[in-house]
Amino acid sequence: PDKAALLMGAAKDDSARVRIESIVAASWLSKEKGLPIILEAGKKPLDSWMAKPYATAEAHINGHGVIRKKQDVADKAPTAAGINSEVLAKGKAIYMRDGYCNTCHQGDGKGLEAAGFPPLSGSKWVTGNEDRLIKLVMKGLYGPIEVNGKQYPGQVPMTQYGGMLNDNEMAAVLTYVRNAFGNKAPTVTPEKVKEVRAAIKDKSGFYTPDELLKLHPMEK
Repeated sequence: PDKAALLMGAAKDDSARVRIESIVAASWLSKEKGLPIILEAGKKPLDSWMAKPYATAEAHINGHGVIRKKQDVADKAPTAAGINSEVLAKGKAIYMRDGYCNTCHQGDGKGLEAAGFPPLSGSKWVTGNEDRLIKLVMKGLYGPIEVNGKQYPGQVPMTQYGGMLNDNEMAAVLTYVRNAFGNKAPTVTPEKVKEVRAAIKDKSGFYTPDELLKLHPMEK
């Protein structure tokens, strides 16, 4: 009987997981009871896991569809000639998956400086040597790193995606980040990813930025 009061309490909880449960559950209530709960949960930061459920719940309880935002400016950035649009679309879809690149580096590629996550926009780590880029995405990265003239502590390791993405998927998402957010660089091919994967198959643990720079010095 007191479900609305209980959900309102959950909507104010410090845990994002509790708040997302309150959002989803409240969407099944009447508008009079559910909407205040959804809006209360929205007063705290909405991470990438919560943004879509929040928008869907708010739209559903108000009796309309989700209002789509205009295409991101980043998507309109010029790309290198000859890049397949289907590859870019596939790469973007992978990038935007919950828990993947978008979570730390954000939809605009600018990262989260306050949280220590560096930008992909304008970064030579992204547009430079493709072997270096493939290796760091495949095996992950840990340790202090300089990006666009700023130092990042690198205390939170970058995920190792070698076991999560096949050669085609990794080639697509790397091609996307090299040609989004104002970047412009050649395609990364599945064949190249396969070649690098085989070359580093015995590598254990994360790469460090210094380790990669010794193998592939940063472009000037």
